[in-house]
Amino acid sequence: MKKSFLYQADPRLKLILMLLYTAAFFCPVSALRYGLLLIPVVASGFITCGWKPFLSVFKLILPILILTAAVTPFFSGLQETVRIILRFIGITALFFLYFKTTDSDEFIQTLRFFGMPYRIALVISISISYIPLLLDTYHDAEAAHKLRYTESCPALNRWNFIARFRAMLPVLASVLIQAVKNIPTLAMALEIRGVGKAKPTVFRPISLKKPLHIQLLLYFIPITAIILILVIYAA
Repeated sequence: MKKSFLYQADPRLKLILMLLYTAAFFCPVSALRYGLLLIPVVASGFITCGWKPFLSVFKLILPILILTAAVTPFFSGLQETVRIILRFIGITALFFLYFKTTDSDEFIQTLRFFGMPYRIALVISISISYIPLLLDTYHDAEAAHKLRYTESCPALNRWNFIARFRAMLPVLASVLIQAVKNIPTLAMALEIRGVGKAKPTVFRPISLKKPLHIQLLLYFIPITAIILILVIYAA
């Protein structure tokens, strides 16, 4: 999978395309145009990640999609409901594919290339890196707490949200404790990189897996043209 063109693509071009695509999903075009815009994104996701991992991402926004489908038709009509659902799906897929196929170091290099200050780029990178780390810690803590349950423990009703929230509190406390324990490690890593010094260490230049002009001709210019055609010549 890592030989996919998205892994080989320049992160700067991918970031520009992601922002263009995101803007296109907010343009006042028909639901059919949104569907046509979504086809290349979905095809890229299937090629890059496989259909099961790619579709599993949308479980996170499934409650939002269901709520939108249930409420929006009464206020804005069916066509607007379809547009909003396609917009949610498209933006979620775009951001997932970008961060799935871009290393955190390359992301910081891209932000620095476009002139973002070093400290802000570092904060964004650390925040993005900590999200999957905390998620893994939560799953580990949840599994550890489940091992302590016995057959005498009452089963929680899936619709009893108050009881489920109370059951999550010990797990969240464990995640918080583990996150605090990781602070010294993070502080040492930042100190090694020179954060806080007058001249912090800089990242290596972005390495191109393929020449930039070839990437421009192969996918950047054609995809940009498709976006402009579908948005400007809207029915």
